[in-house]
Amino acid sequence: MSSILVVDDDEMSLVVIRNALRKEGHEVQTYDSPQAALAEYEAGRYDLVISDYFMPELNGDDLLERVRRLDGETPFVFLTANTDIKLAIELVKSGADDHIVKPIVAEELVFRVNKNLQERENRRVREEAERERQLLELENQRLVNWRNLYATKDIKQTEQMIDLLGRTVNQSGGYLWLDLLKGDLEEADDEHYKVGKELVQMIVTAAESQKQIFDYITFIGRIDELEMEFEEHDLAQFIKQLDEYMRAELAAISKHDPRRYVPMTPKQRPSGVISVSEQYFLKVVRELLINAVKYSLPGTRIITSFDTVASDGDTRLEITVRNVPRPLQAKDSEGRQVVGVPYEYCELVFDLFYTIEAFPTYFEGEDWSDGTGLYLARKLIAKHGGWMQAANAVNYTGDSPETFTKFTVTVPYKQRSS
Repeated sequence: MSSILVVDDDEMSLVVIRNALRKEGHEVQTYDSPQAALAEYEAGRYDLVISDYFMPELNGDDLLERVRRLDGETPFVFLTANTDIKLAIELVKSGADDHIVKPIVAEELVFRVNKNLQERENRRVREEAERERQLLELENQRLVNWRNLYATKDIKQTEQMIDLLGRTVNQSGGYLWLDLLKGDLEEADDEHYKVGKELVQMIVTAAESQKQIFDYITFIGRIDELEMEFEEHDLAQFIKQLDEYMRAELAAISKHDPRRYVPMTPKQRPSGVISVSEQYFLKVVRELLINAVKYSLPGTRIITSFDTVASDGDTRLEITVRNVPRPLQAKDSEGRQVVGVPYEYCELVFDLFYTIEAFPTYFEGEDWSDGTGLYLARKLIAKHGGWMQAANAVNYTGDSPETFTKFTVTVPYKQRSS
């Protein structure tokens, strides 16, 4: 069953189309107003659009243009009169997929609609096959030399850090105050100069901002030598407190952009002792929650889980933060959707380049901004003797498959002596 949107200011045409397509099992929404139809299209998802050309408010070619701005793939079929064949040809050239001549014949309508839907499905299958072929070719030919990527990783981090420093200094006004100071100095006596109050205030503001920047950069640069105070906690109590902390933090973080918190706690009370630097460990957890909120849609779930793993004397606590990712919105200069990192390589790419984002997503109240958060989080977890991983997966337990992204923090714990 396909979902079809129909717009025509002629009520009789809408009735004929609606009845014919519903008999074929299609879901049909009809509108006599192109503006209302456009609003419905923006709010929902449709497999095909049928539109008359001559309409009040908005002509069909304008509607086609606006639909194509939102989606370049949905089949768009025009309704035209017998005398408008030349116009129909021009519309197809400008982006329409087909046209149906009025008066509408039900059999032809059904044939055209099914034909365009099938062509769309064939196109999707071909594109999917091409993507799989490209991935297979990439794997088989080893076009990406991962060893070289690792070799350049530290260089890449350094370049990104320098770029971050330059961007942040410029955002605070750079050193404009220095040039102004040189031109504004007025000698008061042999030992003093006179400077305007506005310039002094500018200097103080810029200096405070740049001090914060350099303190932050210094913290990042010396994180491997950071002294941390570790304390032992009962494992079960630690998980309980961490769950309460995450619940409260997520409510505060997403108060203007709500998310639902869904904890998955161990079925059995875990036994053991875990040693953590609470100050920095909670900062890591908060960073993961912020990351989950930044890159998910309002109202979606943030799922957390706490699992203990014991094998061959190795005991570990795994803390996972999982969210449904935002759909990719980026487009190139010609309006085509940009394809990012292949799904299968997400984890490996994160492992290589988890450091500084070139175009960070800012979040109000974030302690580690400018894309440095995951870099610092991973460094701090390493100082706990643990590690952090990113992963993509698919949840098949719902009504339809749902992709999700998750970060897992793994830290060791000790079993209690018997």
